[in-house]
Amino acid sequence: MKHRRVLRKVLLGAVAVVLLAGALFLAAWNNTAIHKLDLIGDISGMESKEDERVISFQYDNGAGILTGYAKIKIQGTSSLAYEKKNYTIKFYSDPDCEDKLPIDVGWGKQNKYCMKANWIDRTQARNVVTANLAAQAQEQYGVLTQAPNNGAIDGFPVEIYSNGQFLGLYTWNIPKDAWQFAMDEDNPEHIVLCGEMWEPANLFQEMPGFDTWSVEVGEASEETKASMDRLFDFVINSSDAEFREHFGEYLDMDAALNYYVIADVAYLHDNLGKNMLLATYDGTIWYLSLYDLDTCWGTTTNGLGLVEYTEGSLDLSVNHLFERMEQCFPEELAQRYTELRAGVFSDEHILEAFRAFQGEIPKMSFAKEILRWGTGLVRRRADLPGYEYSQIEDYLETMGPALDAKYAALADK
Repeated sequence: MKHRRVLRKVLLGAVAVVLLAGALFLAAWNNTAIHKLDLIGDISGMESKEDERVISFQYDNGAGILTGYAKIKIQGTSSLAYEKKNYTIKFYSDPDCEDKLPIDVGWGKQNKYCMKANWIDRTQARNVVTANLAAQAQEQYGVLTQAPNNGAIDGFPVEIYSNGQFLGLYTWNIPKDAWQFAMDEDNPEHIVLCGEMWEPANLFQEMPGFDTWSVEVGEASEETKASMDRLFDFVINSSDAEFREHFGEYLDMDAALNYYVIADVAYLHDNLGKNMLLATYDGTIWYLSLYDLDTCWGTTTNGLGLVEYTEGSLDLSVNHLFERMEQCFPEELAQRYTELRAGVFSDEHILEAFRAFQGEIPKMSFAKEILRWGTGLVRRRADLPGYEYSQIEDYLETMGPALDAKYAALADK
């Protein structure tokens, strides 16, 4: 009997040690805090962007809990078909949603945000990190410095719940909105356009319309159309001499050079017509700005494969604006590439930016994402679309020589 009591104590002690070790392991494994947003109400069956629901919410930022109400819609274009949805959310303090509830999560007090599902990117980082790299490039050349992130989106990881049940790992992002560009919605000269299609008008091959370019800030007015037409007529119909001499009277040169080089380096093949933002503060000079950057660094638009980036760099000449820039500003493009690749878009800086963002997400959050959205009987990371960080390393190693060769040839023109 005595031996049994001793054995029992030993076993209980061993179990306690195992449990303690397990607790310490989990604490070490999940030692990063993450914001949590619980959407309280019915958001099921949302398939159209016209379907807007009123719900309540609870937001825990780690320092305190905020409650209130919200209007919520699904967000995106092709992503509307994905099982895990993006959401646009506007926060309010009252159930009738009459009093806005601005929340400051790092960009000043705003009541409208975008919750990105990042369905095609298992790292949850490509869109935000690539946008932040672009913002750093804009800052380097003094472009859109009045905007929260130089006209690019920004975001941070957040766990989203639906009525207390884990919905998914998301990023809480700056939306495509007036405050993305620090614009005044009541100023008719403050305009933001977004390319919505892959039509000739989105590629500067034909004159634009409001069917191909949505008005995100401003009005679809005759004045807006006249401003659009002025820009497109210049790009389409000017002579090479006129294009070189008067480019700065229509487009901000630094923004255009940055857009071209960044799209090329990051292989943003989904941003050469569709997803391009055009912003103006005076109706005259337009700034190119990158948006929706989850298709990048060599992945396909659905995240299920890779483009053939082993064959060389991206062909930006499908867009007539970029084709003309190649013809008329080859030295400027080559110089901008050299400068960005030596700093903000160097391999080391790119990879460090991704590693830093990855460090903001608890491993437990990734595990919960797999359990919630994995499709296999044995739920593995491979069940989800997209590629790990190692693919970006491979891309940079592969594409570097091809990009260097391209810009060396441009410099020699």
